[in-house]
Amino acid sequence: MSQDTIDLLKVLVATALVFAGGTLVMLYVIFLLAQYGANLPMIGALPLQAPPELVPVLVDSRVFPTLAAVHVTASGIALLLASHTIDSALLIAAKAVAVVITALIGFAGGHMIYLQLNESTPVALNALAPALIALAGFFVLSTWLSVGNLRQLGNLRFVVGVAAILLGPTLLVWL
Repeated sequence: MSQDTIDLLKVLVATALVFAGGTLVMLYVIFLLAQYGANLPMIGALPLQAPPELVPVLVDSRVFPTLAAVHVTASGIALLLASHTIDSALLIAAKAVAVVITALIGFAGGHMIYLQLNESTPVALNALAPALIALAGFFVLSTWLSVGNLRQLGNLRFVVGVAAILLGPTLLVWL
């Protein structure tokens, strides 16, 4: 495993932990303000409620499959061109989307822990399955299937590029 992959894994773990912890703290502050700060003039006027269950809505909105399909198509175009800037842009975009998905998973994990601790709600990871699949996909796109790695195929990269251009719209329909 390369150092870039290890660094990305470290960032993803740190992001998940920070967002899970941040969510727990935020929800407990909301809980404490709702319980003990309702008489304060500035806080009593605020509608303090727990965040809605946005994770399934965000995951099922087809944003991640659309981004994956566009990324695969753009990677195919980048393989046909010779541009270090485009390669870097696609690598940064794939890593950024992986970090955003990890932040969403961290938020959901923190929210599930909060519900488990306060309401004894069972932890259900079914709603996170699409996000976990999207995270795995963008992790692969930012490591092993990055344009920089595919360029090492020599002239075979042109065939892979054309295949990626054709695969992108197929992924959009399939996913």
